[in-house]
Amino acid sequence: MHPLPPSTCSLAFPPHPAWVRTAREAVRTLLLSSYRTDLTDTAVALTSEAVTNAVNACRAKHCTSPVTLHAEWTDTGRLRVSVHDGAGGLPVRRPSVSLDDESGRGLTLIAAGSDAWGVCAHGPGPGKAMWFVLGDEPKAVGPCGECVALRAARQRAVDGGDEEQITDATVAVRSHFRSVHILPAVTR
Repeated sequence: MHPLPPSTCSLAFPPHPAWVRTAREAVRTLLLSSYRTDLTDTAVALTSEAVTNAVNACRAKHCTSPVTLHAEWTDTGRLRVSVHDGAGGLPVRRPSVSLDDESGRGLTLIAAGSDAWGVCAHGPGPGKAMWFVLGDEPKAVGPCGECVALRAARQRAVDGGDEEQITDATVAVRSHFRSVHILPAVTR
């Protein structure tokens, strides 16, 4: 295993949905440069949810102050991601969300997928920061066998260099993660 470099990632951007992808890719790049690709799928999904929540809160309250993403490694080697927005109020976790609902899953996904999470409303302004931490010991007894097989297939595609196979394998990994690991957490 490679030692963790002392790297961090910070990004400030307007509260617009087009920036969600950029935020995800910034966290993906941090994990790649830190040799912690084992956290990538979860960190990218949770970052997407946290940034989307911040953007939606700003847009709903007509807040134009920038959204800020900060990702860093703690002294214990865990990834901490925080997303700050200037919109007043705290997010509310819905008690139940149906599979047909187009929104309302963000906090449930963050709670289910992270090792720790929270919302801070400290500071002089009306905004808040949502944060989550990844990298503790796995919650499950062992890795999902299908995840291992799909990731191995994706690695073979990457090693082979065939772009179409890489794309297909990546879609298969993400589809499995969403349907097996994320959606069941939403319906609990």
